[in-house]
Amino acid sequence: MTEARVPIDLRRRSDARLQVSRIAAELFWRDGLAATRGEDIAREAGIATRTLWRYFRSKEACVEPVLVESGRVFESVLHGWPLDRSIEEYLEKAATPGPVVFSSDDVAAMRMIVLGYTEPALRSAWLMVCDAAEQRSTPVFAPRLNLPRDAAEVRRVAASVSGAIRALTDGMSIEYVENGVVPESPDVLRTLAAVVRDASNGRIGPAI
Repeated sequence: MTEARVPIDLRRRSDARLQVSRIAAELFWRDGLAATRGEDIAREAGIATRTLWRYFRSKEACVEPVLVESGRVFESVLHGWPLDRSIEEYLEKAATPGPVVFSSDDVAAMRMIVLGYTEPALRSAWLMVCDAAEQRSTPVFAPRLNLPRDAAEVRRVAASVSGAIRALTDGMSIEYVENGVVPESPDVLRTLAAVVRDASNGRIGPAI
């Protein structure tokens, strides 16, 4: 018998959407996307179904907050990258010895990414999250290109780098979910540095 959940108040809790997202990801992974209805998610969250639809456009969109949360740490690292350090130098200092420690949100997100390969609507949710992150990355790339944030070239580089990072994340998710592979933290950051340089044709990466 599962422990009863405390009903989620979407009006008062700043993390309420994330709590619902965690429940949705758990149900999708356990029961499958097709077998999970919006009503099931709402019931597990202790909210009315009409309330769920007020905050999420579809049942698949319910997983977006947990996907965002999983990427928050990396995004904060990227936005903290100082102009006077190369990407390799910066990430080397950020690395900790040993394997990556995945949070429960990381695991949930990786499961949804993998499930998205057979469920197009979930894949769409992941791509929307990636698109939003791409748009938020332009302030990181613009000064390194000596261009305004809204310049077409900045958007092009942001799209290229973000796409490469998404592919890296997809691959790591598959390796973990399907094969139980937990990568070493320094290896991930070295690969990430190479991805940023390669995807930008070497324009993003050096200190300036």
